[in-house]
Amino acid sequence: MALLLACLLTVLPVVSMKSPIFGPKQVTGVQGGSVSIQCFYPSTSVNRHDRKYFCLQKPKGSCETIVSSNAFVSDKYTGRANLTNFPGNSSFLIQISQLVNEDTGLYKCGVGLNNRGLSFDINLEVGQGSNIPNNTEVIITEVGKTVSIKCPFLEENIQDRKFLCKKDGESCSLVIDSHENVGSDYTGRVRFSISGTTSKAFMVIISQFKRQDVGSYICGIGEDSATGIQKTVNIELLEPEPELIYAEQRGSVTMNCDLGSTVTSMPKFLCRMRADKTCDLVVNSLKFTNNATHGRILLTPTTQPGSFSITIMRVRKEDAGLYHCGAQIDGQPSEEGPIRALQLFVSEETTVPQSPLLVKGPSGGSVSVTCHYNPKKNNTLKYWCKWKSSSHCTKLIDNLGNVEDSYEGRVALFDQPEDGTFTVLFNQLTPQDAGFYWCLSNGEHNRKSSMKIEVTDDEPLLKAPKTVTAQLGQSLNISCHFACKLYSHEKYWCKWSNQGCENLPTQEEGSSQAFVDCNKNSKIVSLNFNSVTRDHQGWYWCGAKKGQNHGQTTAVFVSVEEEVSRKDIEPANAVLNEDAVEPKVRAKEPEVPTDLASTEEQGGGSSVLVSTLVPVALVLTVGAVALGVIKVRRGRFSDRISIGSYRTDLSMSELENPRKFGANDNMGSSIQESTLEGEIEFITQTENPEEIQEPKQVKRSSKEEADMAYTAFLLQSNNMANEIPLDGPSDA
Repeated sequence: MALLLACLLTVLPVVSMKSPIFGPKQVTGVQGGSVSIQCFYPSTSVNRHDRKYFCLQKPKGSCETIVSSNAFVSDKYTGRANLTNFPGNSSFLIQISQLVNEDTGLYKCGVGLNNRGLSFDINLEVGQGSNIPNNTEVIITEVGKTVSIKCPFLEENIQDRKFLCKKDGESCSLVIDSHENVGSDYTGRVRFSISGTTSKAFMVIISQFKRQDVGSYICGIGEDSATGIQKTVNIELLEPEPELIYAEQRGSVTMNCDLGSTVTSMPKFLCRMRADKTCDLVVNSLKFTNNATHGRILLTPTTQPGSFSITIMRVRKEDAGLYHCGAQIDGQPSEEGPIRALQLFVSEETTVPQSPLLVKGPSGGSVSVTCHYNPKKNNTLKYWCKWKSSSHCTKLIDNLGNVEDSYEGRVALFDQPEDGTFTVLFNQLTPQDAGFYWCLSNGEHNRKSSMKIEVTDDEPLLKAPKTVTAQLGQSLNISCHFACKLYSHEKYWCKWSNQGCENLPTQEEGSSQAFVDCNKNSKIVSLNFNSVTRDHQGWYWCGAKKGQNHGQTTAVFVSVEEEVSRKDIEPANAVLNEDAVEPKVRAKEPEVPTDLASTEEQGGGSSVLVSTLVPVALVLTVGAVALGVIKVRRGRFSDRISIGSYRTDLSMSELENPRKFGANDNMGSSIQESTLEGEIEFITQTENPEEIQEPKQVKRSSKEEADMAYTAFLLQSNNMANEIPLDGPSDA
């Protein structure tokens, strides 16, 4: 059985997953010329040190080695083939010179101990070369380049007309002549010149060379292009050989495009070629991005004029293919200008760590994002940016302590070099924060990543006051309320800075009123300062985590003010309570009657005071007597409450709403089942309500009521007299 299996393995081709080796599918050369073939492999330690080879496939399925990295070269290719390994960029280069027609065939470049390892198929074709007359000058150029044609003439033809025309069948279409006549197809992009009077040649310069400009040209003298031929020039177009670019799935890739300084100010584009030779626009410098690459592509200019780079994040298998980069006035794909071809290969055998594509956070809450980088290059710059468009990603924070001004107190970066990761905490989320964000570093490019943040309508898992005002020299207590889902997490307080968030001593207290649907106590974690100083002003974060895994956070800004001069000032307490007592409203000062003000204007002195107080006193006396009668009738429905040395009567109907007088409602107990990381936790919410003493029943007499009415009359009369401004003499 074992022998049969061995025979089958020998006969049948090796069936495996798609090979991660990548190279050009088609290579073309001419007899006597040379070709260079570059092949890529995954950047693992094994691949970097393993054998590389280039072999010719035979009809029976075998592959004859032409050259390998073990210093082997086939006898047929001795002196004209070599292989060079470049482990720095995970590639190797095969060069073959002195090509002959017999070199045409199907080859493989690969990695492995034998020629049946990981490989890539390459088709090599060797042609005969151009069939043009020996006296014809050949110029090879590219689309968008400038072509210079030098045409000689004899001394007796100095005064004659000189011209350049392009052959079109039996006729020759004018390009330009010495009389400043220009062909319609070349208007604005052709020049004619003769250097000095002694020169025996004229120059024709064609700029922005187009694909339709390819063909044969004639340099001529005189009026007849058929008889005045001096020279024939054949201009051929160099088809752009694709630059090979290797990427791993889920990784990132950067493609560079150099078009030359002639298109520095023109809009740039990247398009993807179809089988029918059309090119679909992917991105351009006019901020267009197709749906397939939205949020994960960036086009940025480089320092070299006419050059730009395209970075693609989270590379997908379907991103592989042939791309063209170029420049056009409208930013649309065209072959009119300079073009570069880029062949992207995506290896499904990837070393890039998995990371979430979508991160969700509640409005007012936070998110935690983990970014990967190469731990061997820990001194690299790490930063986090928000993708705005295909040409801009705003940097929010980096590991050097630089933070965007509008994000101070909202974002922090924690580096974990032992894991090759850094974590970004982003809190105080608003709907405007939704979008795409990038993790970047200037180290290993495959570790760059992107994700989408979505802001939901869910309730944050922890609550604290947004701002707190503290007094210098006074104590301060800030309470942070945790939901039941965070019951088993480590809770902490820290002070934010642009270098991170420094942990502070915290204290766990009793149950929280912020989350009532729990079947275990959702805790309050407090931050305390015995004596507030100026240094305590700033941002403070309350958060939860499990080990190195950060959970949600919330931010509190503490502002410090001068100490208030009141002797009875109470310590500042920042407590989040949804049933908190409303602040007391200050009593409104009595207003001066209108008729009193008019009397003031007409005269002054004591007559004003007497004429005002007499009618007021009569009105108040009548009111006091009426009040006494009403209270006597309601006496049996009222209770008297003693406060210090003062007594007053309140009806029981006025005590129906205790919250109005500063009493908190009893929240009671409720139960909720919540699931966190596969575990069901039960948290019971309990509350110790403040006890409210019932007032004692006190009997009242009519004499006491009369005394109180009279006292009230005297107090109100005295207050009104003190508030009346006197314009007369001070002794009035």
